[in-house]
Amino acid sequence: MRILGPVEVVGDDGPVSLPAKHRCLLAALLVAEGRSCGPDELVDALWGSNPPASARKLVQVYVSQLRRSLPAPVRIVTKQGSYALDVAPELVDAARFERLLNESASARRTGNHALALSLAEQGSRLWAGRAFGDLGYEGFLQPEVERLEELRLAALEERIEAQLALGRHAEALGEILALAAENPLRERLHGQAMVALYRCGRQSDALEAFTALRRRLDHELGLEPAPELRDLQRRILQQDPALDVGERPPEGFGGLPQPPNRLVGRERELEALAALLASRDARLIVLTGAGGSGKTRLALEAAHRAAATYANGATFVELAPVDDPALLVPTIAQALDVDQGGRQPLEALSEVLATRELLLVLDNVEQLRDAAPAFVQLLSRAPRLTLLVTSRAVLHLTGEHVFPVSPLDDASALELFEQRARSLRPSFRLTSENESTLRQICARVDGLPLAIELAAARVRTLAPDALLQRLGERLGLLTGGLRDAPARQQTLRETLDWSFDLLTEDQRRFLARLSVFPAGATLDAVVAVCLADGDDAAALDLLEGLLDASMAVTHEHGGSMRYGLLETVRQYAADRLHQLDAEATARRHALWALELAETAEAELSGDRQTHWFATLDAEHDNLRAALAYLDARSEKELELRLAVALSRFWYVRGHLGEGRHHLERALAKAGDQPPPLLRRALTAAGAICLLQGDYAAAIAFSEAALDAAREGGEPRFVANALSNLGAIVLAAGDHGRAAEVLEEAVSLAREVGDTRIAALAINNLGDLALTTGDYTRAGPLFEESHALLEARGDTANLARSLFNRGAVELMLGDDAAAGLHFREGLALARDTDDKEDLAWCLEGLASLAAREGDGERASTLLGVAGALLAHMGADFKPFERRLHEATEAEATALCGPTVHAAARDRGASLTLPAAVGLALDGDVPSV
Repeated sequence: MRILGPVEVVGDDGPVSLPAKHRCLLAALLVAEGRSCGPDELVDALWGSNPPASARKLVQVYVSQLRRSLPAPVRIVTKQGSYALDVAPELVDAARFERLLNESASARRTGNHALALSLAEQGSRLWAGRAFGDLGYEGFLQPEVERLEELRLAALEERIEAQLALGRHAEALGEILALAAENPLRERLHGQAMVALYRCGRQSDALEAFTALRRRLDHELGLEPAPELRDLQRRILQQDPALDVGERPPEGFGGLPQPPNRLVGRERELEALAALLASRDARLIVLTGAGGSGKTRLALEAAHRAAATYANGATFVELAPVDDPALLVPTIAQALDVDQGGRQPLEALSEVLATRELLLVLDNVEQLRDAAPAFVQLLSRAPRLTLLVTSRAVLHLTGEHVFPVSPLDDASALELFEQRARSLRPSFRLTSENESTLRQICARVDGLPLAIELAAARVRTLAPDALLQRLGERLGLLTGGLRDAPARQQTLRETLDWSFDLLTEDQRRFLARLSVFPAGATLDAVVAVCLADGDDAAALDLLEGLLDASMAVTHEHGGSMRYGLLETVRQYAADRLHQLDAEATARRHALWALELAETAEAELSGDRQTHWFATLDAEHDNLRAALAYLDARSEKELELRLAVALSRFWYVRGHLGEGRHHLERALAKAGDQPPPLLRRALTAAGAICLLQGDYAAAIAFSEAALDAAREGGEPRFVANALSNLGAIVLAAGDHGRAAEVLEEAVSLAREVGDTRIAALAINNLGDLALTTGDYTRAGPLFEESHALLEARGDTANLARSLFNRGAVELMLGDDAAAGLHFREGLALARDTDDKEDLAWCLEGLASLAAREGDGERASTLLGVAGALLAHMGADFKPFERRLHEATEAEATALCGPTVHAAARDRGASLTLPAAVGLALDGDVPSV
């Protein structure tokens, strides 16, 4: 509620819009200060001596409307037909101003002039213009306006008094003289002007100011100056030494240490901390983060920037050497040079700080958490004290504002590395040749400032490439910190040891087990792998403990929380796991991964495939770790099952090389695995080799899969194997064999009644017709296949089907229908992130753009499609290659080789969402 300026109500969402009559009504209720106002009083306030006939009814309407507009907890109370405003005084700026003014005067009387100045300045900053703004001229408000304006002047005088007491007369002189001129009869202001003039060496001006004031008082009021002012004139005439500013004891407690180096990055965090400190709403701010994340350095920089806004400055207390909670308060008292005089340390410290406005930085509190409740007691007894605390662990105290300190962003991490490296090797420079390597180094150490500095220290003996190669053993390499740094920061391992030792035994075991998840994990995964009893509640308690200790991190993904470790912490925890139950935990992790992958596989062609692809994306590194474990332990069947379950994910997401590697490795040692499993693995390997353009390997895998299918005796699997083999030999250029195999596949699929296999086989037969130029046959085949897929809800293959239908229409000259199907297929492929189908649909749209004469657009779309295929390691199939080559030739002819090449490169550099969005919705930007 604001009245020190225009009347305004500000809620959580900003100012509340109020019409003029509502603001006037609010002003009347505010002036009453909780007293009930009758309708007649409010009518007089709203209309004066000329109210309308319906005034009393209008008052009821306005009160009702205003009541609805006021945000909680402010409310209008009705009592026997009268109205009162129920609002806490601290919510009204005028009440806060009066409190600050009184506290400023009190601080001046006790000799704490720095605090008096700060409080007076805080009060003056609440003013935004004349009291009540445009309503201030209303008759019913005049007494209150005059009272508040008088207090405003009194606050200015209190501020000036404090400035003079602190020896700041020279900087204040101009303002004092201006205020004295505006208030020619205000004796206190003129006395302050005389003191300031005298201290600035202008004795005659000070005496002339007294003479002019005495003449005005006599002429206008018939009065003499007050005795205090006459005494001041006498002392100026006598040049009384007491008028000079004497030596004053320091108002603060020792100040802050000055860091030797400039802080790199952190501007966003510093802005947020500055806002918190300026508001004074958060008085216990706890910076939390992993060891080496830069909490102390950030706290110091924030304190340096904010110190001038605290009357008694800022000071720093290092608590890392203290490991006995009983010594927390005594250590702070000793650092502030508090004379305990036989009293309890908290009592003595509270008494000294009760009258101070101080920012107290307490560094490294995590090992003293048992004594941290003393902070709450201290803050309750020292109302203008703010504590800025660094701790690896959350304190869980009343009023605690947790401020997480994250690792540095990429740019800041790189800048810090260069700064530290150059301080040790002046010739070191960041160059275009080493930038990529240095970025990888910073990423390997998680952007932790301490780890970056330790890594940068190695540039004296290791080139960046060699340093990156050795960071696989980062904890052993990251040693050699500054000798004046605390012992726990001499190496990264010692920093982590410090944090690890603060955990409970259960938390240490849990942290070690959590290290088996290189990609983090959901709560369900954590429970399945890290806890033998599957207790969700226990897992949450342990996770919260690790999060509080800054040993774990969390983020939201797909609507659920994921828990994980920074890589440096994970490696450290993995070392600890080897001392516990590494083998058992790794096996539980592999079995969990297998169950997840096989559950997902069944969903990757249905309505929920988007969710499951995203799930596998998030777990990709965990799945890789499981495959590595199963390979190392020669778990042949489990490894093959996991590779098969992931094969469609690898195919659709474009991880072709990775998928082929795992499938070939698992098949090479499969031995006498069950034929159905072997068939599925061989089929998946053949599909990947086909997309890579390795037709010989694809045919070999597919023929082996067909043999396994025939051995199994299941006709539908034989039909599926025939369909796959037909597609591969078609791509290899053997049209005759392709026709024979595919006809058999379609016939067998129809015979066994498997619509999905029939749809795929018919599609492949249509692809044969498309490749050989028999478009009139290809069209009906693709339409039949598409209808079967739609009836099954098989979204996994619909995008390819739409491209095929569009390709036939393109060849037959029906560009409108082709464009419709290409765009529909592109949108579907975008939703499932199927990169192969995205590429083919983009190729189709590029061909249409060329036909329309837009060579630049066609070239750009070709660049996008080419980049997709290159990223996957995929090759063109026969028809798609012919289409691509024809489109490229036409686009080059339309816009010329130079523009074509530039547009193609521009397309290759676009992000996929931007490229697809432009292809669907707008023009591709020109180069």
